Order: sequence, then structure tokens, then C-alpha cells
Amino acid sequence: MLKQLCVFLTVLLLAVCHSIANTEEVRVETPAALQSAVKSAQPGDVIKIVGADWSDVKIKLILKGTEAKPITVQSQVAFTGASELNLLGEYVVLDGFTFRNGSLKTGHVIRVRGAHNRVTRCIIDNYNPENIETRYQWLSLYGHHHRVDHCRFEGQKHSGTTLVVWLDEDGEVGRHRIDHNHFLNRLQGNGNGFETLRIGTSETSMKSAQCVVAENLFENCDGEVELISNKSCDNIYERNTIVGCAGALTLRHGNNCIVRDNLILGDGDRHSGGIRVVGTGHQIIGNHIEGVGDRIDGAIALSAGVQNPKLNQHAQVQNVLIEGNTLIDNAGEEIVQGHGLGSRSRTLLPENIRSKTPVARVSHNSSD
Repeated sequence: MLKQLCVFLTVLLLAVCHSIANTEEVRVETPAALQSAVKSAQPGDVIKIVGADWSDVKIKLILKGTEAKPITVQSQVAFTGASELNLLGEYVVLDGFTFRNGSLKTGHVIRVRGAHNRVTRCIIDNYNPENIETRYQWLSLYGHHHRVDHCRFEGQKHSGTTLVVWLDEDGEVGRHRIDHNHFLNRLQGNGNGFETLRIGTSETSMKSAQCVVAENLFENCDGEVELISNKSCDNIYERNTIVGCAGALTLRHGNNCIVRDNLILGDGDRHSGGIRVVGTGHQIIGNHIEGVGDRIDGAIALSAGVQNPKLNQHAQVQNVLIEGNTLIDNAGEEIVQGHGLGSRSRTLLPENIRSKTPVARVSHNSSD
């Protein structure tokens, strides 16, 4: 038995040594050196960007790792000016990229395409143009099965979503995981397009995205009424903390989403909101909503719908489960049925709402 164990350990040690021997770490200090390293990169390699900060660079990475051996690109420098990063890859890890005190005219600060990529420990900080109307996204996800984790997005004050999931590609899309990130100090915008997080668009809202948004912190994000804008189906929002944000977690389009075990605190912001619901088959369970304002008329607002809605209109709320939520000291009603009734041809009240909490109806008009 001892002899067999020794043989097993020897084989395992040889396998580990072989794996290490076939993994290369490359340190680069210039964009040209980075491109050279990318062209020769193999699964398991680590590319480290070191030296002085980079300004006004457009980085394009085309890489392909494997599930067992992802390719990692680490940055120990900051990117400023009009710098941006475009990744097309599979099993690639972007680690430690920092974009600060710069701006773009359009596009994306970081754009990730392909499949099974990860953005971790990255920072986008005050990457703002002078004109609030200038629209670009901070982080855009295309493709499928990406993860964004332990990143910080701070100080956005221009038009464009902080983190957006795009579903307008052919083939498999979505199924991303967005977790353990910190979104903070998103200044108030002047209309639509100032969301902190959006999954999908009106045009793709009937697609099944199957994204998980979990254990993120949203703090003082005041961009617009839709702090989180769900515009797709089958997403899960769980165990997030929302503090002092002048907006609501909004299921604006799409069906069959789950909003559970989130902590939403108004923190004295009279424009803060709770959860707003549009569509069919959602579950709103186990959330704690305390001290929010009346931005959406109540802690949980079920919107009024229109007959035969187009994709950009309000679908009727149907077959929604509301259970086990804790609602404390909120400015509006606990649960509002018919938010926005009478505005924009919205005449249909919610149907088949399963809830243990009394429902309050509103008859006045509301803006969105």
C-alpha cells in the first residue's frame, strides 16, 4: 500500500512540474511588447503589464486559453487619457486593469467578447468626459459565460450604462455571473441611459439571458430611476446590497426573473426606491427593503400594463410571487398594484399576484 502511494505521489508531482514547465510568464512595458506577447501566448501563460502608466492606448487582445489553462493578462499600471480595452477570447482572465481620469468619445472602456472570460480586480474610476451627454459604456459584455468579480466602478457622471450585457448576437448569449463588485457614486443623469447595470435591451428582451447578479454593493448610485434595468428573461438578482441609491431594482422587460434576499436601504435619500416589476412569472422573495422614498410609490411596485404591448412598452404583470419580504419604514405603500396606471395607455392592472402582504392600489398617473 505504501509503495502504491509513493508511485501515485511521484506521478502527481511529475504532472504538476510538467504543467509549471509549460506555463510562461511574460513581462511587458509597452503596447508593442504586449501585442508581441499576445501573438505567441499559449494556454496557461501569464502576461504582466509593468512599468509606467499608459495613456491614449487602444488595446486589442485576441487570445484563446482552455478551461484547465486560461490565459491571464495582469496589469500593474493604470490607463489614462482615451485608453480602451477590447478583448475577443475564450478562457481569458483580465486581472487588475485600472482606468482612471480619462474619457472616450464613444464606445466602451472595456469590451469583452467570446466565451468563458473573466474580468477580476479591475477598476474604472472617474472616466468621464466634460459633456454629460457624451455616451459610452464602461464595461460591455457580449457572448456568453463571462464572469465579472471583485471590481470597482466609481464616479461615473455621463450618459451610458456602467455595466451592460448585450444579447444582440447570433448563437449563445448571456449566462454571465456578476458578483462581489462595488458600484459607487454614480451622479444623477438628465434622462434615460444612466443605468448602473443593464441586462439586455428592449429589442432583445424576450431572450433568455440566464445571468446571475449576486453579492454586489451599490452605493450612492443616482443615475436614473432604473438603478438596475432588467431587459431579458430568466435572470437572478440575489444577496445584493443597495444603499442610498436614487433608483430601483427594475424588472423593466422580460419574464421569469428571480429577485431574492437583497438588502435595499434608502439611507435618507428621498428619491430612493425598492423593486419595480413589469412582466410575467417573476419571483420577489426574501428581500429586506427599509427606509426607501416614494420614487416608485412603494417598496414593491407592480406596474400597470398596456394592451398588446410592443417590446418597448409595459407588459402586463401576471403570475408573480411576492413572499417573505421585510418592508420597514418606507415612504410609500408596501406593495403597489398598478404603478403608472393611466399614463402611456397603461390600463391593465396586475393579475394573479400571490402575496401574503396587503396590496395598495394607486390611481394617479406616474412618469415611466
